[in-house]
Amino acid sequence: MDILIIEAGRRTVGFARFQKRGGALFFSGAERRAHGGPESYSQFLNELASGTKGDESILLSLDPECLYFREVDLPIPDRRKQREVLPLELKGETALETDGLIFDALPARDGRVMAVWGVAADLEAKIRELKEAGLEPGMVGSSLFSWDILIPRTLSEGAIALSDGRSLAVYADGKPVLFRSLGNGNAAEEIVRTLALLEAGTGVRVQQVFLHGPATGSSFAVHGEADGVSFALLPVSDALAASFPGESTALEYAGAWALAAASLRGEPLNFRHGRLAYTAARDRLKRKLRLTAVLAALFLVLLVAETGLRFYFVKRDLDSVNRSISQIYREVFPSRKKAVDEVSELKSEIRRLGGGMSGRPTLPVLNEIALAKGEGVSAVYEVEIGEGQVSLKGDARSFQAANDLKARLSSLCGTSSLSEVKSRPDGSVSFSFRGTLREETK
Repeated sequence: MDILIIEAGRRTVGFARFQKRGGALFFSGAERRAHGGPESYSQFLNELASGTKGDESILLSLDPECLYFREVDLPIPDRRKQREVLPLELKGETALETDGLIFDALPARDGRVMAVWGVAADLEAKIRELKEAGLEPGMVGSSLFSWDILIPRTLSEGAIALSDGRSLAVYADGKPVLFRSLGNGNAAEEIVRTLALLEAGTGVRVQQVFLHGPATGSSFAVHGEADGVSFALLPVSDALAASFPGESTALEYAGAWALAAASLRGEPLNFRHGRLAYTAARDRLKRKLRLTAVLAALFLVLLVAETGLRFYFVKRDLDSVNRSISQIYREVFPSRKKAVDEVSELKSEIRRLGGGMSGRPTLPVLNEIALAKGEGVSAVYEVEIGEGQVSLKGDARSFQAANDLKARLSSLCGTSSLSEVKSRPDGSVSFSFRGTLREETK
């Protein structure tokens, strides 16, 4: 993921880009140019937007000159609640009505908080400029409020100050004591006066000021000293040194790096809440969810349609099978009334055919009759088997053919007889046969 820091200063504008890899930041390019007015600023944004990827995280760093800060007692640890309470806490103490201001807060020393606010209309205009250029920032703040990350671990105790020549931040034991935007005059003299007033008012004495950014090229950058306050370049070490290809580049863009690191470490000071809340990511998510919902609804419609078709086809097949069963039942049992359960009755009749009252399997007996029928017997249209007896009725080509059938059935029946032999004009006869099944076949 790339992090793009856009710096909107009063005298310069610029950007710094970092890549996040494995939880670490790596510098991948930057530029800073003089601020020549609204037209040059718009041109700068358009040029920057043309080389920006769509998946970059964009952070806007404002000049602290357009922000205001004050240390206040606010025994509420929750950041969101602090934002809600600060307008009421500072009502009547600011030059403008708090309804037109956007607040945020940072934890300060002794359980106090450093309240920071800006004019909502001005911030909204700056956001709109970037949005129109296709660079809407997800965070709006200032790198000044993240300079605590730049303090070397070996110097984290005691009072220390950092400056880029345009702003000043004072920390005591890693907690912010003072933030101030410096004027356009002699920065060193203004810093010394500010620290003297701070010592007189709070008792916090600062003897060391570390410089970075544009201040590294100033006359007091190289181990200068004024009225007991020494100025030195910010020590480049640890993560700061690992993120840049060289010490000079690290000093030049240390402020932007601190803001990028703060965005990864936790929630930095950010005015994009409330009326200025960042909604682009939420809108993209809504669009994705809307598409997902449409696809899900379409899937459900297709699923219901498929289920309906399956039900229709299964019902149609079942109805067809039931009609076929009813038709077969009527053909097999034409004299019976409509059965309650045709399938069960047919199964019962088939089981009865499988083993008759005589104990002799019925189907094998019918098979033997069919084998004994021969060519002389044209049809056997009625067979009854039960109580050790078998009787059948049929048609034969002649009386002799019927008598031959009787002889062939002697292996099946111990005693047998032909009766009701009736001749037809064409010489064929109809006959009835009755026999007693042999003991071994019962």
